[in-house]
Amino acid sequence: MYNVSQLAEILDLHPKTVRRFIRDGKIRATRIGREWRVRKEDLQQYAHGELANKPQEPWPTTPLSSRVQVSAVIEVNEGHSEEVSRISNSLIAALNCKDPGWGTSRYDLVYHPETRKARFILNGTPMFIRTLLEMVEVLVQQGSASEK
Repeated sequence: MYNVSQLAEILDLHPKTVRRFIRDGKIRATRIGREWRVRKEDLQQYAHGELANKPQEPWPTTPLSSRVQVSAVIEVNEGHSEEVSRISNSLIAALNCKDPGWGTSRYDLVYHPETRKARFILNGTPMFIRTLLEMVEVLVQQGSASEK
């Protein structure tokens, strides 16, 4: 059995709200001494009733392809500023001339000079992310070839 304060914590409500629900009959409870107690079964019945009475949200009418967003993080360890700048400038250029079919997209760069780590954070449609990841793969291969 739960007391009012335990029930308030479980339901994420104020204890006064729980007492009002008990008084109004929304939550079935038993008074033991000076405190109200709620059985687990009564709590479940209240919770299921609350979920059943919620209005159903209509299904989205926009196609799934325009609602899906993907995130990717590209991390460069021990990145030199030239490497980070080259990748960053390429990503910015791709964003500036991106295909409108890619939808909304975002790119952020976080650089930690003390650890020499750069994080390129991409967010957008699957097509956008795939294209930019393929572009980064080419840049990494070019960088590896120039180091040899």
